[in-house]
Amino acid sequence: MKTFILLLGIIAGCFYQVQAQQAEWEFGIQAESGRDWYHREYYNWETLPGGYIPNFPSYRSVGTGFFAERVLNPNLSVLGQIGYVRKKMPVDVFAEASRTFGKWISKEMHHRGAIDIGMRWYINPKSQIKLFVDGKLGANMLIAAVQRVEGFGNVVTWDAFGYNRINPVASGSVGAKWGRLAISAEYRQDLSQVRRERSSSGISGKAVVGKVAVTIF
Repeated sequence: MKTFILLLGIIAGCFYQVQAQQAEWEFGIQAESGRDWYHREYYNWETLPGGYIPNFPSYRSVGTGFFAERVLNPNLSVLGQIGYVRKKMPVDVFAEASRTFGKWISKEMHHRGAIDIGMRWYINPKSQIKLFVDGKLGANMLIAAVQRVEGFGNVVTWDAFGYNRINPVASGSVGAKWGRLAISAEYRQDLSQVRRERSSSGISGKAVVGKVAVTIF
C-alpha cells in the first residue's frame, strides 16, 4: 500500500510540474467490455472442506465512463479516468454462502466504480493513426451486489459480503487513436486482496477489456 501511495504521489507531481506549461486538455466518454478472473486464498486453514472454490471468473463485464487527457508534448500525455462497471457473476460464489441458498439465486450482478490516473506515450505522434501505450494506477470499489432470489425478487447487498470494498489496481493499455476515436485493449491487476475477517479469506482479481473512447472537446 505504501508503494501504491508513493506512485500516486509521483504521478500527481507530474500534474503540478506542467501547470505552468502550455498544454492541451481533451475530455471524452468511453465504453468497455471484458472479463475478470478471481483468485481466493484462505488463511489459517490447514485443510479446505469440499466444495470451496478458490478460482472463478466473471461471465462478462460492461462499463462506461469519462476521461480527461492533458497533452504535454506530441509524445506524452497525462490521463485520468473515472467509470462505472457492471459485472455478471456466477451466482453465490463471491459471497460463498451455503449451496442450498445458492440454488435459489438465478442471477447475480456486481456494480463497481473505478478511478485511475497515469501516463500515455504516443509512439508515432505525426501519423494519422497514432499508436500508444499507457500505464495507470487507481482504485476500484464494489458499490453493491444484486442477486435475483426466487420468491423474493432482487436482493441488494451493500456490505460487499463482508469483504473490504476498495482495492488498489494497476493497468496497462495498448491501442490506436484516429482523430477523436481511440480503440485499445487493457489489462488490469489488483495490487492487493480484499479481505474478509470472518472467513479468514481474501480475493484478488485480474481482467482483460476492450475499450472505445471518443473525444468530445
